[in-house]
Amino acid sequence: MQKRRRSDLPDRRELEVPPSVWLRWYEQHLCQVLAVLARGKDVDQRDLELVLFDRSDLERTIRAKPNALTPAEKHKLKRLDSELRKLAPAIKAAIPDLEEMRQSLNVPKSHWWWFLDEEDIETRG
Repeated sequence: MQKRRRSDLPDRRELEVPPSVWLRWYEQHLCQVLAVLARGKDVDQRDLELVLFDRSDLERTIRAKPNALTPAEKHKLKRLDSELRKLAPAIKAAIPDLEEMRQSLNVPKSHWWWFLDEEDIETRG
């Protein structure tokens, strides 16, 4: 069965899912991508897109319920986001139409993970 490309940002339905669940999904999908890269293989574009959408879903639910994550979950999120930032080169290589996707989805700048292709890897801290 071929994976269908997602073409939307989170909607109200996703807000019903608790942020801790989105955090688990984000972690699971991000770890899968990292494992593929660790084996020296190319990551599928749709798998990277899934990570970006997971992170957007998580962000939207966090904004709707700002105190929903525990301190340990917030720490985990920071660690996962750090790993996601390291994927900038893979994202840039695997999703050549990322800019078009951002524009068609009207992704806000606050969703920095959608803009990793624009970051200057050398000057990032």
